[in-house]
Amino acid sequence: MRTTIRSLAVLFPFIASTFPISADAQWVYPPPYPAYAYVGESSLRINVKPPEASVYVDGYFAGKVQEFDGKLQRLHVLPGQHQLVVYLAGYRSLKQQLYLGPNVTRTIEGTLEKLGAGDEQEPEPKPIAPPRVEPPPDENFPPPQSPQRGPMSRRPTAPEEPPQPPPPPRASDEEPSRFAALAIRVQPGGATIRIDGQQWDGPSGDDRLIIQVGEGHHTIQVERNGYEPYSTEVDVRRGETTPVTVTLRRR
Repeated sequence: MRTTIRSLAVLFPFIASTFPISADAQWVYPPPYPAYAYVGESSLRINVKPPEASVYVDGYFAGKVQEFDGKLQRLHVLPGQHQLVVYLAGYRSLKQQLYLGPNVTRTIEGTLEKLGAGDEQEPEPKPIAPPRVEPPPDENFPPPQSPQRGPMSRRPTAPEEPPQPPPPPRASDEEPSRFAALAIRVQPGGATIRIDGQQWDGPSGDDRLIIQVGEGHHTIQVERNGYEPYSTEVDVRRGETTPVTVTLRRR
């Protein structure tokens, strides 16, 4: 019996290599970065409807929303800046530019909006390719110079410097999002938040509730037992995240 198990363990890599993996199956998060480590990683809780929507991090497929919306379910990512996209065919995608510090947990909430008649479906996210930078020329081997005749020929001039690659586009040059977002922080936590009449569960601790909304005027109401209710109105612009901080008073 032990000999059979050992034989299968030796043959398994050769058997697995005969079944190729498609290119789409390889585009999963995390990408094959050689320096990837699980030390000080960040995590995201995705509470977005519908739950069958797909979650992409930097263009890589991470899983379905229903895999990251539970109390003990999290999407673990590397600390730093990331592009989060929640995609579902027939709906407008939810896009967020995030910067996550080490050992930080953030909650992303929202509801995807169905496409109307004549609306164009956005393409499925793809991995973001880093800009290609050409290596500088080798100074020990300059390009050959054309020969010059005559005893008074000049010494060959130094080769011209190669053109530098264009700088990467700035964040302000990118096309802004068609939607806006509200980042709501409530003290103390555990309150009930209503945005234009739609109810949301408030964040706990120092977390912020990030809700994708349309551009324009919105009404925010915050309630919690034992505290005075709070109400405010805000105007938001598309492509921007408007922070809202609320401190409730005891009755």
